[in-house]
Amino acid sequence: MPLSVPIPKRALAAWLVAAAWLPAPLLAASDDYYLREIEEDAKRQAAVLTTGRPQPPPFQAPVAPDAESGRALSPGMDRPAFEQALREALSKESYAAFQRLGNADQQRIYALYQTDSRIVAIGEQIARLAAGKP
Repeated sequence: MPLSVPIPKRALAAWLVAAAWLPAPLLAASDDYYLREIEEDAKRQAAVLTTGRPQPPPFQAPVAPDAESGRALSPGMDRPAFEQALREALSKESYAAFQRLGNADQQRIYALYQTDSRIVAIGEQIARLAAGKP
């Protein structure tokens, strides 16, 4: 004969609430473990990124000797002729920096040439624009 004992509704509700909260600490612990794994992975990746290849030093225009400070390009050239003369007048590094500039910045260099054709002034402007300065 089974014993049939009535369970009060409050006791049943309390038991259900307790049973529902039982796995809560386990779930919280799993979240902590997951976050800890993400943080450790981020630290490993940051260590790889910071110890990777060193950043190249910022572009420095070569200093022209005093004898060359008065040299200038011949005035009145169109842009293709200007770029050819610039290739011959500047060092390889300075001309490479000019080529890496965007079209708008190259046009600014050409406009500078039309007002000041000194090689030193053009080289300094290339160095400023290559360094991201206006």
